[in-house]
Amino acid sequence: MSSYQPGIPTGTVNLDVDYLNIQNNFQQLDTSFGVDHVTFSNQTAQNGYHQSIHFNPVSTTATNPPNNQPVIAPATTGGFGQLFSAQINDGINADEALYFLTGGNRLTQMTRNFQPTIAANTGTTFIPGGFILKFGRVTASANTTGTVNLNTNGISFPNACFSVWTQPFYTGANPSGVATAAIKINTPTSFTWTFITSSGAYTGFLWVALGN
Repeated sequence: MSSYQPGIPTGTVNLDVDYLNIQNNFQQLDTSFGVDHVTFSNQTAQNGYHQSIHFNPVSTTATNPPNNQPVIAPATTGGFGQLFSAQINDGINADEALYFLTGGNRLTQMTRNFQPTIAANTGTTFIPGGFILKFGRVTASANTTGTVNLNTNGISFPNACFSVWTQPFYTGANPSGVATAAIKINTPTSFTWTFITSSGAYTGFLWVALGN
């Protein structure tokens, strides 16, 4: 297996003596570049292309305990954006999250430490800024009350539920009246609803919750 040797060629011996070491270094450069890339030696038009990108975390829960929040970002480079990862414990998992730092030193968290899910008319995803977005569907009749558990698929809001929006729906004939769902946010993990309508045509409501 090749390994890179600094100081080659040495300049102290003839190249016809040093050439094997030079060949070895070129081979190691090709091998090293092959990490995340199509190698230079690949005889296709794609040689040199990226295959994936591995990020070495700029800071971790060990280098900035206990949670590495806020992260220790790299130094700002004026006029250039930087994409980087950092290991954080965001209250859901300890894992690597993706960040973007602008040339004006504006830092945005791009991901959270969970995989977005959609199942049975409910789901959870994340949006830039570290926000979590949840959505779902509730079947309800007039003037009834219930509670929605926001801890869906093992993912809840670790810190707070900021707001819940609702939209009544109907499944039969066009409704003649109006409907609304009054919301009381109890904790980051649940909200209570009261479904109010003057028409039996409405059969429930859709909801979207925003938190972090």
